[in-house]
Amino acid sequence: MVVIFAQPQYDRTRSGGSSTKSTKFEVRVEKWRCLFYAFFLSMVAFAVLISKIWTEPMLEAGAPEGTPTERRGCGPFNRGNSTFGFGYGDGFKIDESHLTEAFGYNNICSNWDYTPAREIISMYFPLMEYSMVIYLLFNYVTDMLTYNRGSLPAWYWNIGKILSPLAIFFTIQFRQIFVIIAYENIEGHTAAFLGFQITLVIIAIMNTLYVLLSGQSYPSIKMNQAVTAIVVKIYIVCNMAVSAVKLYATAYAVATGTVPALLLTDVVPGLAYSKLIDNFWLLFNVLLPLIISFIRMRNEEPLVIEVSMPKHSYEEITAGEQARML
Repeated sequence: MVVIFAQPQYDRTRSGGSSTKSTKFEVRVEKWRCLFYAFFLSMVAFAVLISKIWTEPMLEAGAPEGTPTERRGCGPFNRGNSTFGFGYGDGFKIDESHLTEAFGYNNICSNWDYTPAREIISMYFPLMEYSMVIYLLFNYVTDMLTYNRGSLPAWYWNIGKILSPLAIFFTIQFRQIFVIIAYENIEGHTAAFLGFQITLVIIAIMNTLYVLLSGQSYPSIKMNQAVTAIVVKIYIVCNMAVSAVKLYATAYAVATGTVPALLLTDVVPGLAYSKLIDNFWLLFNVLLPLIISFIRMRNEEPLVIEVSMPKHSYEEITAGEQARML
């Protein structure tokens, strides 16, 4: 005999609940921005550690003993025509990496360009990627709500509607640095990094413009509206200046595999212009934004999100229908 229960068997309404009950949660948008920068910096530190322990000894040892002559130039030991004077299969130090040869200095990417750092860091990378995408999505909502209540001009909102999806796209494509290997295709590898650089600049500039245009102040650190506006303007001008040079140099590298000749020359012995610009760019687009996001996080009001779902209507079974089915 088959027994079929009537609809009330599935009624599990909680005490005090209702058919239209919703749930609310708060999101501190700048907290997600803080997390992104923290994950990025910790990823770099983790990569440096892995590189010191495993990668650098492997690179310095060169091609494994017994490697056939025709395979000595495989993988990272492929620089028979290197300006450093290496032969195929020769080992090299990390500060003599493929990026150093192309750009005149060793940027942070070299720490995860080679096995096993590349594979290990690719597993840590999603923490940075997802936190950045979450920030960009919630920040878009914040901009929309702020614009709708009249606290932002139309031009800022119109630009944000274009740049926010672009930044999300570039963020999720940054993972190509683990797919397009630097010592095999330096132009393609650098293209992924260029998109990430553009995203960081978009976030830094648009975020500080938001502070300026919405008239924010931070009494907790003794910055009234006038002082905040002055600091923001100086920051934006300096960032745009250094970022223009940095993005041009990176785009040039994507097109040619190297940076402009001037940037390969030294400011002082051992410090190329390319390295100096890179340091200033990291200061204005990673380190200072981390501090700014922390200050904003401590002072911001959370974004309140309410989620609801209508109660599903189930088909009722009449007593007669139930009797016929037994």
